[in-house]
Parts: sequence; structure tokens; C-alpha cells
Amino acid sequence: MEDVRTALTEYVTEGEPPLGLTGEAVLSAARLSRRRHLLTGAVAVIVVVLALGLAVVVLPGRAPVAARPCPTAVDTRSALVDRLSCLVGNAVRALLPSDAGISRLTIAGETPPADPFHLIADEIGPAPRDAIFHMGVRVTDARGSGSVYVLILPGGASGPPCGEVDEISCRSEQTPQGGLWLSTLRTGDAVKNRVALAAPDALVQFWSTDSGVLEQKDVRLPKQRPEPTLTLDQVRALALTPGLTTGGSGGSR
Repeated sequence: MEDVRTALTEYVTEGEPPLGLTGEAVLSAARLSRRRHLLTGAVAVIVVVLALGLAVVVLPGRAPVAARPCPTAVDTRSALVDRLSCLVGNAVRALLPSDAGISRLTIAGETPPADPFHLIADEIGPAPRDAIFHMGVRVTDARGSGSVYVLILPGGASGPPCGEVDEISCRSEQTPQGGLWLSTLRTGDAVKNRVALAAPDALVQFWSTDSGVLEQKDVRLPKQRPEPTLTLDQVRALALTPGLTTGGSGGSR
């Protein structure tokens, strides 16, 4: 995870908040480390499958209709992942049409989890919250395919600054939970609605695009629906989901 630790240095070091590091850059570093891990383990997996003559079948996860109660334990990283995944899944599903198809966006060689909203936790330290928590899902409905992503970083930090390349609009506001940065940007042929919450203990980012293709470095996203799956106001509501930060067990949206 050295690539991830390097990318996060400015986020977890005391001093001025970082202004040049984006959520996309952090995810790119995390995915690079996971690709290396997957490639290392792939040979061993293939040998075992061939030796046993097993067929591996991946079944798509089915999203529950109603929001499920979320666990409260956060004393281990595994427990924290379960809680955050449940909170994110409930919040996103509540904003989608009941007949929308939801599937996990994965890198090559990665098996999607049964729950498409189950967060990946890339460790950067020993404490449960010392990790990069992230995931992305493809959402398909009558208007086409789009996506929703979440990224939660430890430590207080500033959100992405206004003035980015291909920025369509950008503004900031202050809320009881912390500062918010709300942006709409072009990414390839697609459009992205992104909101970042800078809470005292974490930086929470959600974004939604009008492309069902996984965001990756140097990959031009095709536009696959008329507008992003979620509006900027809906993405704002996600960023303010209670419980995603240590001090976020309550509060209004």
C-alpha cells in the first residue's frame, strides 16, 4: 500500500490542508495497489481451481427493497466496514427508483461482493478508521446507465478546491457537520456531480456520473444517460448522511 500512503501523506500530516490531491488520485493509487495484489494471487487461485476441477460462478448481488437496520459496532475495521457499508447502501438506495439495477464497478480480476455497496478498506494505519474506505456502483434505469461513488479518508482535510480543469460549476458552504464543496465537472464525455464534506475527523466524498463505466486514470468516460444518476442536491444529501464520521451520528441534512 505504499502508493496509497504516499498519496495520503498530505491528508494525514498536520499542517495546511491539501489543495492539490483529489479523491480520484487517491482511488487511483488504491486501485493500483489492489491490482498488484490481485495479480500476485491470481496464479495461485488458477492453480487451485484447475487442480480441483471447480467452476467459479459469480452471481450478481440483489438489492433489498427496504432499508435494513445498520450495525452499531465500530471497534474493529471489519465492524466499521459493515456499518459504513450499510449506511451508504441505505442512503443511496433511498434516492434511486425502485426498479433501478445496481451492480458493483470493479477493476480487472476483482470479484464483486454480494452486497454491491460493501466498502473496500485499504489500510493505512492500525486504528479501525485508518483506512481509505471506497466503492463505486453502476446504476441502470430507463434513462440509461450512470454511477455513484463514495470515498472516505481519515483525518481533517479541505475539500477539492474550486478552479479545477473542466469545472462547470463550484461553490462551498458551511454546515454543522463541516465545510462542503459542491462541484459539477466534465470527465471525458461524461458529467460528474461531486460533493465533499470536510468533517473534523474525516473527508467524505460522494459523486455521481452519467456513465456506467468505472472511472480510471487515462480512461475517457462515455456518456450513457442524459444526466448523472443523482443530482448535485442528492449527492449533497449523501455527503451529509449521519454516521459516516465519528461526530456524524445525528444531524440534519
